[in-house]
Amino acid sequence: MKKSIELYTVRENVICLNCGNKGAVQSYGKYYPNGVGELADKIKSYEVVRDKPYLSQTIGLGGTIPFKCLNCGNVGLIDYGGIEGYKQAFKTI
Repeated sequence: MKKSIELYTVRENVICLNCGNKGAVQSYGKYYPNGVGELADKIKSYEVVRDKPYLSQTIGLGGTIPFKCLNCGNVGLIDYGGIEGYKQAFKTI
């Protein structure tokens, strides 16, 4: 499989409720600058982007994509919880 680059949205104005670390990231997707390569052998719909640049965007069930603390791995939402089973993991500072 060809290499991909992980893309993230960064929020600097939040604090993790678990460890107190400042900042959180939310996955945006994977970018395949040279195409998806052998992944097209497993997923036929990728055949058209086997050797072409491709962005596979992160999707969440119902559209909610949680944030993650890069210090402790805490995963959840900012300033609220209970949406699609995600707890509040960060608060705005």
